[in-house]
Amino acid sequence: MGYAVSWFAVSGKEPEQVLQELGLTPAGETEEVPEAPIVCATLPAGWFLVFSNRTSPLAFSVEPLPALSAGCRVVFCQVEEHTMFSSAACYQDGRRVWHVAHDADKGIYHLETEGELPPEFEGIFRSMKSEQDQAGGEKADVDYIIDVPIELAKAIAGFRHDEDVAGADVEPFRVLEHTTFAAPSRPSTDPPTSRSWWRFW
Repeated sequence: MGYAVSWFAVSGKEPEQVLQELGLTPAGETEEVPEAPIVCATLPAGWFLVFSNRTSPLAFSVEPLPALSAGCRVVFCQVEEHTMFSSAACYQDGRRVWHVAHDADKGIYHLETEGELPPEFEGIFRSMKSEQDQAGGEKADVDYIIDVPIELAKAIAGFRHDEDVAGADVEPFRVLEHTTFAAPSRPSTDPPTSRSWWRFW
């Protein structure tokens, strides 16, 4: 079984405000690894993480993220290993700053990029491309390019879905439950995406 998860991390906004805008509240339980449908955690660098562990490919949507990024920065990442798809994006002050996506259905070296990419991108891309080349390129049995968006999101926010949270408590993840959806209704200026995303609510 592969991962089918998504997460975003917020910098510059209090965790309580983030959860209020998303209509989420702590359920009073903690976890060592994120097994509940939705959890949150405070990352070592101060980013506030909201993580979705749902398996439905149609259960998540990025629509609230531009509004959530008002006055702060949000890094978003999605991983769907069943189809070897991954993406990462950054939102700030209501707009999407950059976006990177890999879809193996479009080729092992497929990588879609948009916007003002962070300086970490180039080194990550070169490293993963070299790994793919050495493994046999298009004929390889592994896909290293899927790690480009994942590693880019990690480089910014300090989190990767299949790694422990460095320096965190034994049970760093707080289980969340739904209250009422109260995200701002500010319209998104993002272009339409070609793939459905997951929805928390």
